[in-house]
Amino acid sequence: MNFRSGLACRTGLCFLLLGLAGCIQLTKSFPEKQFYSLEVSRQGAVSSPAPGTILRVRRFLAAPQIESRGLVYRTGELQYESDFYHEWFVAPSALVTQQTQNWMAASGLFEHVLESASALEETHAIEGAITGLYGDYRDTTAPKAILEIRVRLTGETASRSQIVFDQDYRQAITVPDESPGALVKAWSEELHQILTSLEADLRRSGALAKSHR
Repeated sequence: MNFRSGLACRTGLCFLLLGLAGCIQLTKSFPEKQFYSLEVSRQGAVSSPAPGTILRVRRFLAAPQIESRGLVYRTGELQYESDFYHEWFVAPSALVTQQTQNWMAASGLFEHVLESASALEETHAIEGAITGLYGDYRDTTAPKAILEIRVRLTGETASRSQIVFDQDYRQAITVPDESPGALVKAWSEELHQILTSLEADLRRSGALAKSHR
């Protein structure tokens, strides 16, 4: 084969490959990311607040295994998975903090509820830690949404902080399937139950009267 014939063959092969490339889908499609939030709404009567009480809801902490934005699934005794394609819109610690602040403001327990960054002085502070927030898939026949939160109320004075209430809360709701949407809906229901219990516990405990300056 002479030079011109070889060049013609190579040129023809290049055009053939280009034609085939135009017919073949070379890009692989991936699922789009989905983003979720927690939403709760307090219903019911509001009582008169304790006079002079000012609450600050401090930023909640989150356990290391659930502090990322990906939804977390527990698949074994020591195995957890984070979902890359289904994430919280913001960090779960920020979501729980905001929902707790909204709930306390609507409860009527305190005369004022401050934003976290407010420069005003508070008489009380709520701080908390999310110790569990995952889909429990160890039993695939009965998957559950797990939410565990520790909440602490402190009385604030010019000289010190005093713990006047400390309680752990846990909710476990069986979900109809393992879909992220079913999990998030269940977590919102669980947070509603926890905040309902927290408000009732604070009313019964007399914690506000113990520390009001």
